[in-house]
Amino acid sequence: MTGICFYFEESDVDVWSGKDLDAWHYACKAAGDIDKMIVINKTSQNIQSPDLALEFYVVKTLEEAMEIMCGIIVQVVCPWDSAEAISLWDYAHSAEWYVFGPASGWRQQKISDIQITVPQAGLGACHSVHIATVVLMNRFGAFN
Repeated sequence: MTGICFYFEESDVDVWSGKDLDAWHYACKAAGDIDKMIVINKTSQNIQSPDLALEFYVVKTLEEAMEIMCGIIVQVVCPWDSAEAISLWDYAHSAEWYVFGPASGWRQQKISDIQITVPQAGLGACHSVHIATVVLMNRFGAFN
């Protein structure tokens, strides 16, 4: 099936990721077919799986996460990060892994040949967990 990978950061870095995994878990449930989760833990917290049905990993670095992922990896980027990024509205959801970046952004770091973005007005970036909800609900709509 399909997995997500994301950064879990201190609340003073990313107020939405540093609390718990509820929003990420519900975004996975919205898609209906997400069965793997990799958390890149940038905190000192002991993170537990929000769902025993998930294949669940906690790692400290993106490099460790990349060693776990195989298949089609899709990097989710801000619209201004890559001129090559495919609009979510045009993406056919062939991903086996969706990778969401840290609060500070990808800073031009390219980890995949496939990059998607959620078009938006202006330069105000949404938090990764909110973008994940949009991406995964769009995934559900693409297959149903």
